[in-house]
Amino acid sequence: MSKKRLFATDLDGTFIGDDDAMFALWRQLKERDLIIAFSTGRHLQSIESFYAEKKFSGLADVCICMVGTDIHFLGDDGYQLDQAWHSVISEGWNKEAVEQILSAIPEARMQDVQWQSPFKSSYYLEDKVEQHLQTINEQLEKAGLCAKVVYSAGKFLDLLPIRSGKGEAVKFVAQRLGVEPCDVVTCGDTGNDLDMMRSELGFRGIAVGNAADELKSFKASHVYHASSHFAAGIQEGLHAYGWIKPEIVAST
Repeated sequence: MSKKRLFATDLDGTFIGDDDAMFALWRQLKERDLIIAFSTGRHLQSIESFYAEKKFSGLADVCICMVGTDIHFLGDDGYQLDQAWHSVISEGWNKEAVEQILSAIPEARMQDVQWQSPFKSSYYLEDKVEQHLQTINEQLEKAGLCAKVVYSAGKFLDLLPIRSGKGEAVKFVAQRLGVEPCDVVTCGDTGNDLDMMRSELGFRGIAVGNAADELKSFKASHVYHASSHFAAGIQEGLHAYGWIKPEIVAST
């Protein structure tokens, strides 16, 4: 392959979910010398636990963690946190002020400390969702705060720096590695993956067959909606884009 291509995928419910299909897809990705990025809500330690649990051969070239707020590039000594990305997303971000707004919403329950970071405030929200999301956005605007409100899977609520998110993180990685937007494919299954599929980014996307309604309902010419589930759905989409050959037996 003469030009660089970047493959960025969510983990849980997308790359993960069918081990046989996942390992078959991984072999194909490695054979084609693609730049592989995991773009996930997990932190790096959780990804490394996944590697160990599944006895993975090889590592992703990039780990975009905590819903696009941390980026780790693989080097000779393992993964290295990219501080330049934190400099980009820190502008205008006020975590304490954002959390003060959320403290007035009792239905928004803060997630465990392992899912929090200086650039990410995460909650569970399952009741009166539309009402509370509207209130949060109104209060942020009233307070003059810049924050990205990301809701996914019917329960996960993340407040992030306005310049962050999975889409902007993948864009940053592509630019850093010299990959053109037209040579980027992103994959996902829930609402926080929609950020990687915004048309203005210039990427192509794959929604796996088991995607949540919030992603299934997103219809756009640059997004392929697979019928197969999990990694088999990714394989189906990559084959449609001409990136890999159809070697996996689809599971639905």
